[in-house]
Amino acid sequence: MPTILVVDDEPLFREVVADILTAAGHRVLVAGSVKEAIATLQVEKPAVILTDQMMPDLDGLNLVHRLRADREWSQVRVIIVSAKATAEDIERARRAGADDYLVKPFSASELRAKVGAVAGAPLVACN
Repeated sequence: MPTILVVDDEPLFREVVADILTAAGHRVLVAGSVKEAIATLQVEKPAVILTDQMMPDLDGLNLVHRLRADREWSQVRVIIVSAKATAEDIERARRAGADDYLVKPFSASELRAKVGAVAGAPLVACN
Protein backbone atom coordinates (compact mmCIF):
# COMPACT_ATOMS: atom_id res chain seq x y z
CA MET A 1 0.00 0.00 0.00
CA PRO A 2 1.35 3.45 -0.88
CA THR A 3 2.57 5.89 1.75
CA ILE A 4 0.46 9.03 1.99
CA LEU A 5 1.51 12.46 3.29
CA VAL A 6 -1.27 14.61 4.74
CA VAL A 7 -0.44 18.34 4.83
CA ASP A 8 -2.83 20.58 6.74
CA ASP A 9 -2.46 23.27 9.40
CA GLU A 10 -5.42 21.88 11.40
CA PRO A 11 -4.24 19.10 13.76
CA LEU A 12 -7.69 17.53 14.13
CA PHE A 13 -8.13 17.32 10.36
CA ARG A 14 -4.72 15.64 9.98
CA GLU A 15 -5.59 13.18 12.73
CA VAL A 16 -8.98 12.20 11.29
CA VAL A 17 -7.65 11.79 7.74
CA ALA A 18 -4.64 9.82 9.01
CA ASP A 19 -6.93 7.52 11.02
CA ILE A 20 -9.14 6.84 7.98
CA LEU A 21 -6.20 6.08 5.71
CA THR A 22 -4.34 4.06 8.33
CA ALA A 23 -7.45 1.94 8.86
CA ALA A 24 -7.40 1.29 5.11
CA GLY A 25 -3.89 -0.16 5.50
CA HIS A 26 -1.70 2.79 4.55
CA ARG A 27 1.35 4.22 6.17
CA VAL A 28 0.46 7.87 6.77
CA LEU A 29 2.82 10.77 7.39
CA VAL A 30 1.59 14.17 8.52
CA ALA A 31 2.86 17.73 8.20
CA GLY A 32 1.39 20.92 9.61
CA SER A 33 2.77 23.22 6.90
CA VAL A 34 4.32 23.26 3.45
CA LYS A 35 7.73 23.84 5.04
CA GLU A 36 7.25 20.77 7.23
CA ALA A 37 6.11 18.78 4.18
CA ILE A 38 9.25 19.76 2.25
CA ALA A 39 11.37 18.66 5.22
CA THR A 40 9.50 15.33 5.30
CA LEU A 41 10.10 14.88 1.56
CA GLN A 42 13.85 15.13 2.18
CA VAL A 43 13.70 11.73 3.93
CA GLU A 44 10.46 10.11 2.69
CA LYS A 45 8.91 9.52 -0.72
CA PRO A 46 5.14 9.23 -0.40
CA ALA A 47 3.13 8.05 -3.38
CA VAL A 48 0.32 10.52 -2.67
CA ILE A 49 0.17 13.90 -0.96
CA LEU A 50 -3.11 15.32 0.32
CA THR A 51 -2.60 19.03 0.90
CA ASP A 52 -4.88 21.76 2.09
CA GLN A 53 -5.07 24.63 -0.34
CA MET A 54 -5.17 27.41 2.26
CA MET A 55 -2.50 27.43 4.97
CA PRO A 56 -0.79 30.26 6.85
CA ASP A 57 2.79 29.99 5.56
CA LEU A 58 2.63 28.76 1.98
CA ASP A 59 -0.46 27.34 0.35
CA GLY A 60 -0.99 23.90 -1.15
CA LEU A 61 -0.72 25.23 -4.69
CA ASN A 62 2.75 26.49 -3.84
CA LEU A 63 3.63 22.96 -2.72
CA VAL A 64 2.31 21.52 -6.00
CA HIS A 65 4.41 24.01 -8.01
CA ARG A 66 7.52 23.01 -6.03
CA LEU A 67 6.85 19.32 -6.54
CA ARG A 68 6.27 19.64 -10.28
CA ALA A 69 9.44 21.71 -10.69
CA ASP A 70 11.66 19.12 -8.95
CA ARG A 71 12.66 16.05 -10.95
CA GLU A 72 12.80 13.88 -7.83
CA TRP A 73 9.27 14.75 -6.69
CA SER A 74 7.53 15.55 -9.97
CA GLN A 75 5.78 12.17 -10.18
CA VAL A 76 4.30 12.27 -6.67
CA ARG A 77 0.51 12.31 -6.98
CA VAL A 78 -1.21 15.29 -5.31
CA ILE A 79 -4.77 15.87 -4.19
CA ILE A 80 -5.71 19.40 -3.17
CA VAL A 81 -8.15 19.48 -0.26
CA SER A 82 -10.15 22.66 0.25
CA ALA A 83 -13.43 24.19 1.33
CA LYS A 84 -13.19 26.30 -1.83
CA ALA A 85 -15.44 24.57 -4.33
CA THR A 86 -15.81 26.83 -7.34
CA ALA A 87 -14.92 25.62 -10.81
CA GLU A 88 -12.27 28.34 -10.89
CA ASP A 89 -10.62 27.02 -7.69
CA ILE A 90 -10.56 23.48 -9.05
CA GLU A 91 -9.20 24.60 -12.41
CA ARG A 92 -6.48 26.66 -10.69
CA ALA A 93 -5.40 23.52 -8.79
CA ARG A 94 -5.34 21.45 -11.98
CA ARG A 95 -3.29 24.13 -13.79
CA ALA A 96 -0.82 24.06 -10.90
CA GLY A 97 -0.39 20.34 -11.50
CA ALA A 98 -2.71 18.74 -8.93
CA ASP A 99 -3.97 15.29 -9.87
CA ASP A 100 -7.34 15.70 -8.16
CA TYR A 101 -9.37 17.96 -5.87
CA LEU A 102 -11.38 17.02 -2.79
CA VAL A 103 -13.90 19.48 -1.37
CA LYS A 104 -14.29 19.77 2.43
CA PRO A 105 -16.32 18.44 4.11
CA PHE A 106 -16.12 14.93 2.67
CA SER A 107 -16.95 11.41 3.83
CA ALA A 108 -14.47 8.67 4.67
CA SER A 109 -15.62 6.71 1.63
CA GLU A 110 -15.12 9.72 -0.63
CA LEU A 111 -11.60 10.20 0.77
CA ARG A 112 -10.73 6.53 0.23
CA ALA A 113 -12.15 6.62 -3.32
CA LYS A 114 -10.18 9.74 -4.33
CA VAL A 115 -6.93 8.53 -2.81
CA GLY A 116 -7.42 5.07 -4.30
CA ALA A 117 -8.04 6.50 -7.76
CA VAL A 118 -4.97 8.71 -7.62
CA ALA A 119 -2.78 6.00 -6.07
CA GLY A 120 -3.95 3.48 -8.61
CA ALA A 121 -5.28 1.04 -6.01
CA PRO A 122 -8.73 1.09 -4.42
CA LEU A 123 -8.84 1.75 -0.69
CA VAL A 124 -11.36 -0.25 1.27
CA ALA A 125 -12.81 0.41 4.68
CA CYS A 126 -11.32 -1.72 7.42
CA ASN A 127 -13.08 -2.36 10.71
